[in-house]
Amino acid sequence: MLTLKSNHSVSQLIARWDDRTSPARFAGNDDVLDTVYRAKREEDRVYLIHKGSSSIDPFTTVFRGRISGDGEGSVLEGKFTKRSFDYVLLALFLGLDVAFAMRSYLLGDMTPGGMLGCGLFALLMILLAIPTPWAKKRYTAFLRDITRED
Repeated sequence: MLTLKSNHSVSQLIARWDDRTSPARFAGNDDVLDTVYRAKREEDRVYLIHKGSSSIDPFTTVFRGRISGDGEGSVLEGKFTKRSFDYVLLALFLGLDVAFAMRSYLLGDMTPGGMLGCGLFALLMILLAIPTPWAKKRYTAFLRDITRED
């Protein structure tokens, strides 16, 4: 869970969010060298995702959070996850992997190498579902830029 405190009021922080995540801020919105984010906000709930160089970027990290009041200032808090579709895709691939392994085992065709391969594939799929520290660091730097004083 990420919590960033700000001296801005809730309305000021929401305005800063809208300004900093506006598509007009990102040069051309299609430059591969830019760090381009797509964002949306519904009331006090915020959503931030890095736009990759391709239109489909599976298993990219997502920040889901909320802007709330905190005494004199405000707080931006949320968590890093993956998109919902990525978790569905992960469950599908893991289900197919388990079905393949069970079917091969029941037919007597599963070798130790096959078992290792199925296990490594499952491990890889699970690792794809965990947000990387590098992505968290990049998102956090962008979010700190929104919450800090100018």
